[in-house]
Amino acid sequence: MKTILITSGTKGGTGKTTIAVNMAVILAYELRSKAQYPVVLIDLGLDSGTATLLMLGNVEERMPYTLADYFMGKIPDPLSTFYVKTWQIDSDTFKLVFTASLSQYPSQVRIDRYLLRGLLNAVEAISPLYVIIDTPALGLSYDTLITLLEVSTNAILIAIPDHSSLRAVGNVVNLMRDLKASNKLLKPILNMLNIKYPVDALSGYPWTKLLRDIVGIEPPHVIPYDDLFPIVRQALEIESLKLSFYESPALDSIFKYIDYLMETAPPG
Repeated sequence: MKTILITSGTKGGTGKTTIAVNMAVILAYELRSKAQYPVVLIDLGLDSGTATLLMLGNVEERMPYTLADYFMGKIPDPLSTFYVKTWQIDSDTFKLVFTASLSQYPSQVRIDRYLLRGLLNAVEAISPLYVIIDTPALGLSYDTLITLLEVSTNAILIAIPDHSSLRAVGNVVNLMRDLKASNKLLKPILNMLNIKYPVDALSGYPWTKLLRDIVGIEPPHVIPYDDLFPIVRQALEIESLKLSFYESPALDSIFKYIDYLMETAPPG
């Protein structure tokens, strides 16, 4: 299986979860005939549980066990936090396995690196082709990030046109270089770029160049800002299930990145 870490470092609000969820859903559909459960989505965002809410489609629904219970030592088996979402599109059925990450007291939860390894080992029992890990922004510790980088096959860095976002991504890049893990880097994503303003007014350089210089991979993949995405999200729905890539430039760009992902890090 290929374990894909999606992170913005310690910067929130980059659309990282939007990208992770839509990638997981699209991959699950594309690979539906290749495995019973082709994709597992691990939502480590215990401070928000946004990916979990999108999977549930109902904020009132509650899960018996969540990752918070596992990391707080209330349950020994991480598989108890895994759930299956099934969709029917025309005559096709496809499934996505996801972890429930809602927590009433997120500030009390710490992601222990040994329990994290246990969680990822448990995923192997499901035999997925891809594991997509959506990392938290708040509370992402140095040890947790190191463990995630160690167990991941590849890493996708998400940045937005913002200097604090670029610094956060730069810190992850420097850590990966220290760990000699730079070979795990896939093409970074510059998300929510307003194509009318592609240049940083402060430096005079294009945002794509600034991100390229930090990550060292040319060129970064651009996902343009799209008004339709927040509209869908407000209804707690997943964009790739509601929009057409013909009407959504952002979704079209995500599809193109998935083509790149499956070519560069083929399922296995």
